[in-house]
Amino acid sequence: MKTLNFSIDNLNAIDSYLYAGNLYVFFENGRIAYISFTHIVRILQEQYPSYRNLFELAFLHNDYINTAAGRLFLGVNGVRDVILREWKKAQKEICFSILFQDIEKYFHNIGEWNSIPLDIRLYAMRLFIGCEDGLYESIISQDDKAKVSSGKINKVFDSRVVSVNAKYGVIAISADEEGLFSSSLIDDKHIKVKDNPDVNRTSLRTDWKETDILNYDASSRFQYIHNQYERTNKQTPNYHTLRRSGEFKRIDKFAIQIDDMDPLLNELQIERNDLNYCFNSGSSAFLKLKDGTFFATDFKQRTGGTYKKIIKESKGCNKIMSYAVVPSGCVLRYYDRTILYKDNEAFLLCGSPSYGVRSYTNSNQYRSLLSINTEESILIHSTESFNPLLTPQEDMGKYGRVRYSNIFRLNKHINNDFDELPF
Repeated sequence: MKTLNFSIDNLNAIDSYLYAGNLYVFFENGRIAYISFTHIVRILQEQYPSYRNLFELAFLHNDYINTAAGRLFLGVNGVRDVILREWKKAQKEICFSILFQDIEKYFHNIGEWNSIPLDIRLYAMRLFIGCEDGLYESIISQDDKAKVSSGKINKVFDSRVVSVNAKYGVIAISADEEGLFSSSLIDDKHIKVKDNPDVNRTSLRTDWKETDILNYDASSRFQYIHNQYERTNKQTPNYHTLRRSGEFKRIDKFAIQIDDMDPLLNELQIERNDLNYCFNSGSSAFLKLKDGTFFATDFKQRTGGTYKKIIKESKGCNKIMSYAVVPSGCVLRYYDRTILYKDNEAFLLCGSPSYGVRSYTNSNQYRSLLSINTEESILIHSTESFNPLLTPQEDMGKYGRVRYSNIFRLNKHINNDFDELPF
């Protein structure tokens, strides 16, 4: 099923991030501001009143859809069919959009960036900005009326930071050729960056597998890093809990063991030299081979033949610029387009160059949403498929065999939105 989406147009922004009920926007002129995401949806509802309830369900209530009550509701005879019929009607009839000048007065400034942001992350009520000249951090707070205030934006690390990742009370900092650094977010008011000398001296990006992390030093090469954690009854300090399941694990020792990627590939009967690009999310790994074949597999079931072919792609493929993972699928961003693979289909999300794509699978509230930044717009897509067959336990972000075993069966493109393969 195609996504339901809208755009914010005439907006000169280089990045954006959905967090704690707000859309944070990094403008080209250095301004950092936020706007209530609920307020944006309310404006859409006023412009298109016939789709008021559909917008509410698609963009604001991912949390309800993924509860036991929501799944039961969708399982009632005819309910899902009515929703899908309205969804498809909205897709065909209208290109939903909002002009930036119509909502600019609702933005609130929280600071400025001085060095080009390469990645941003909001976690545990902290804003992290990875830049050309280092890592910046700001502690943010939110009052009862959802008004956000930001502390001073402090520089906490001096090397070039190309990727920032955070989970289970730890932030992982990819500093390009300087390596992978980390810091606990539990005890200290501001982070204290630590080197990890046993990790490869290059870190371009990281992805989590539960409490462990994979460090990618090339597009198709990674180290598997084991971390030690403890269970706790307390959530991460300052952790935003609005419509969000809490984290009750804490990483207390980072990189206690490091494994090479070859044993994993050997169990999948894949040679290192055959890989073109790979990434992971949770227990699922996505592997693109040089012959164009794209696979999804499960770290928990690493035996020959367990991987599922997503697509056999054409040769002369474009380079993957970045990616995102969504429930039951993934998104690949190329220079000239962004494509979603979900539920055995491929969909064109954006047919022009974009700065980046983000998903929010750790959030109940936004777990089915995607945001894409282009030169003059922010595109928000809802990828919800309203599948009543998956139980909440199977569909709560655990990207393992249960979730993907019936998803990636594509041997060819089913969707006809574009004539030739983009890879």
